[in-house]
Formats: sequence, C-alpha cells, structure tokens
Amino acid sequence: MRTARSVVVCGFLLFGSLVNADCGRVLFPAPSSDSLFPAANSSVFRVEELPSPECQYGNVDLAQGYFWGVAPLSADIDKAYAYALKTLVNDRWPHDLALLHAAFVIKGLDRSFSLSEALRRFSREIKSDNPLRRDKALAVLNQLSEFLPRISTLETGVFVDAGLSQAVEVESNLALQISSKGDKRQILLPDHDGVPAIYWMRQSAAVASEHQTTIFQRYPASGAGGIEDTRQQIWRVPRHMPKTGVLRSRVIRPDGSPYESNCTATLIAPKWLISASHCLFTPEGSDHVASVNFIPYSETHMTADPQKIAVAGVWRHRDHRAADQFNGEVGRYSGSDIAIFKLARTLPLTVPPVLATPNATDPWVDSLAYPNDKPVNTMWASRCRGSLWREGRGRLSDLFALDCYSYAGQSGAAITQNQAGEQQIIGVLSSRVYNDSLNQAVFAALNPRLISDIQDLLAGRSAGLFVAMPILPPQSLAAARP
Repeated sequence: MRTARSVVVCGFLLFGSLVNADCGRVLFPAPSSDSLFPAANSSVFRVEELPSPECQYGNVDLAQGYFWGVAPLSADIDKAYAYALKTLVNDRWPHDLALLHAAFVIKGLDRSFSLSEALRRFSREIKSDNPLRRDKALAVLNQLSEFLPRISTLETGVFVDAGLSQAVEVESNLALQISSKGDKRQILLPDHDGVPAIYWMRQSAAVASEHQTTIFQRYPASGAGGIEDTRQQIWRVPRHMPKTGVLRSRVIRPDGSPYESNCTATLIAPKWLISASHCLFTPEGSDHVASVNFIPYSETHMTADPQKIAVAGVWRHRDHRAADQFNGEVGRYSGSDIAIFKLARTLPLTVPPVLATPNATDPWVDSLAYPNDKPVNTMWASRCRGSLWREGRGRLSDLFALDCYSYAGQSGAAITQNQAGEQQIIGVLSSRVYNDSLNQAVFAALNPRLISDIQDLLAGRSAGLFVAMPILPPQSLAAARP
C-alpha cells in the first residue's frame, strides 16, 4: 500500500511495477514509453500522505506532476524542483528527470552544470534519430516557456553576441528571457528544428502578451523544395489552439458494405465542429451516411476505449462532389471541401475560436491533426508556409498550398494563423494535389461569405452555401432505397 501523497489524483492509469512496498506503482510512463503523461482512465487513485524521503519515485511523480500541471496539481516549477531534489541519491538524478533537470538549469533553479550543457542535452535529444525523443524534448521546452518571461523580437534586433554587434534574422517573433542585466537581455530562441540557442537583445524589448503560443516548433527549411515532414507529436491541446478531435464517419457503399472515414475536426462552438466535406463520402462517391461520431482529445491522451459523442446534424458545402477529385476538377473539389457538424450534446468551450480570412502578408500557419500513419488517436502539430495556389470562383474558396507533409486522417484539420495575438481559424485542410504543377497539400480558405453562412448555421438560420445531409442508420437506408 503506497503511503506517498496527500493529494487525490483522478483519472490516472497506473504504469510500471511496484517500486517497493511503501511507494506502490509509478504513475508517469518511463522515458522510453510512447506516452508522456499518465493515461486517462475512469478509475480513481487515492493516496493519503506526502511521500517520505525514502519513496524516490513518489517524488519523481510529484516533480513531473507539478512541472506539467497534471490534474489535480497546478503547474509550479518551484514545487517541481523541490520534489525533484528529494529524488537525488548520492547527488545523482534519476533518469526519468534528466530533461527536467536541464529545464531547471535553464530556469536558474539548479547549478549542477552550465547553461550551455543544459542546451546541449536538449540539442542531443532533438537531433537524435528517434522522433519520440525529439518531440518529448520539444514538449519539455514548451512547458518550460510557461515559467519564463516572453519577449517580443519585433521591436528590437536579435544578436548572436553579447556585444550586440552581430544581428541575426529569426523565425519566431517570441523569445524566452533567461537573464536581464544592464541594457541587455539574454534570451532563448529555437532554430528551424526547434533546437534552443542563446541570443541577446536590447533591454528596450517589450514583454510579450502571447503567453500561450508554442515557441519550440519545427519549421520546413524552405518552401522551394516541395514538402517536408515536420509533424511534431504533442500530448495535450495547447491552450492557444482550438480544441480538436477525431471525426469518425460511417458511410454505406451502394453494395451495402460499410466504409469508415477518419478525419480531424475542430470545435468552433460548444455543439459545433468544422471539418472537410469529403469526410462524408466513400472513395466511390456514396453519400449514404449511417453515423458520425466525434472523439474529443482529453487533457492527457486518449484511452483504448475513448469517449464518442454522436453527431446529430451535418451540413456540407453544396458544391462538393466526390467525383470532382477523379475528374481533375481540383478547384471545385477542394474549393468546396468544408463541412459543419452539430454534436448531440455540448462540450465545454470557454472562448470559441475566431473565424477569419487569411493574412496574405504572413505565410506561417498551424494545424493540429490525427494522421493515420501515426499511432491511433495521437495528436500531431504542423507549422507550414501557405501560399495562394488557386483563386476561388463563384461560391468556391481560394486554395492555398502548404510546404509540409500531410497524410490521411489529417483531412478536415482547422488551419490557424496568428492574427491579433490569437490563433484564428482561416481554413480547412482538404487533400494532397498531384498534378504537373503541384504535389502538395492544399487547404480551402475561409472568406466573408463562408464565415457569415457558418455563423448563420450556428444561430439556427438557413445558410445558402451549405446543404444538410441526412444521417440514416443502415436499416433506414434500406427502407429509403427505391
């Protein structure tokens, strides 16, 4: 029986084996695990007392729990460090806290080794051939960014030297302040792969207000080389991004056999989702929808038997036809590839995302999606450049090409752009286009008419650009056939 903590930890699936009779099971997955957080579960794990100094892994769990802010603990790096110190044996840190140890050094809480060594440890993980190690290191850096002042790089130059003589261009317009002395700030910025490096700025740089924007993200190296796979696994929806989930549609083929489509959908109101129209068709073009379910992403990660919420109503763009893809009518197929879904019950949503048109002066866009070539129901982030590929005509959307890789399952993902200090939804990921002029993913951009019609749907009014699709169980489909 573990006598380790004075907290009630809800929703934890216990990992590992017994450490000893006093400590019980380890909660956080091992560093080699595919998971980063304890899995969500309906069981309740209750512990009555604080960990004793002998219970090393009880303190390891608490150090990680406070660092990440895993419920019911609030993110607190000072408490995380205090519990981490209790895990030391002969001044040695456990392997499970190796990256957190480097984060404590960057924050200035620990001086066991130098700042340059802390950065080297992150660089080694990010540059490893193991994508899981890379993405976990980037996740630690992004969580660390919640505990450091954010500085805007737009108002003053960024320099590679403390003398402020060698200016350098950087991708991110946000930096983390490491220290401040005299007229200079020491800052942390990532390169294209997310590897952190030290730079310098003048003291006049303003403290940024965008506290939830992801900083350590992989970027495509160049838009000139086609597409590049920069997808990055993440284990919780960033607070600055819209809430997402898996959209599972079951459509019946003409011969009566079922076809299941997995796409990504995004919450735009407590009962409403946005995704792609083509997620409601079979490859042959059948639109006999038998059921649609939404699986929202939890604060940790999905369980083996995730919660499903039924979709009660579906509206696709009235110009969307599955046959257009095979007939080469890419402009009409992807230009109409937007659909709206109404859930059977509401989901918590404090601030609905803003629907907006693309800002042509800023090429960078973001998305969260659930690709089929990755472990089931895992969430992946992409940051790409978008460029106008084809202007929409009539009721069709403008199409933007992306310079990063996508795969089936990512269809329907909301494309967001940082506008007015927040991530606003500017389009929906449609498909990969293969032809003589393009081999890239494209997204259908929102425009004022689409935004107005979506708002009408959400308000219960008719919307000219959208047509309702019936959801008929197989028995109803059979009765409906002539």
